[in-house]
Amino acid sequence: MNSKKLFRYTVGLLLLSVMAAACASSGNPGFPAGKFVRADNNNHGLIFNKDGTFSAFEGGATLVNGKYSVQGDTFTDESNDQNCPRMSFKYKFDGTNLTFNYVGKPADDPCDGRRGDFNNVTFVAAK
Repeated sequence: MNSKKLFRYTVGLLLLSVMAAACASSGNPGFPAGKFVRADNNNHGLIFNKDGTFSAFEGGATLVNGKYSVQGDTFTDESNDQNCPRMSFKYKFDGTNLTFNYVGKPADDPCDGRRGDFNNVTFVAAK
């Protein structure tokens, strides 16, 4: 391979690497980051960070911190500081309203707080 072709090949690989890294670091394109409050109680809500961490709050108090992942339309609570087991939910987001529904049976979740927030509950993007 001559030096011109080698240079183009190297630049091409570099550009592909940068694009792949950008896509990977953009998080979950369909899942929103930010603060959401319950549609029925704006004093209670969830905060989702782009780095895959989340927290639940009530007023000024943090109730739980955890880590999440998203694959397509499935949100998974990977781990949290309340020792709740890993659990997955289907989510819908219309640009303002974010709603979660269990993939399995809500009764299989031993964590009351999570059942209260993720069992067909709608959250609204906070302003």
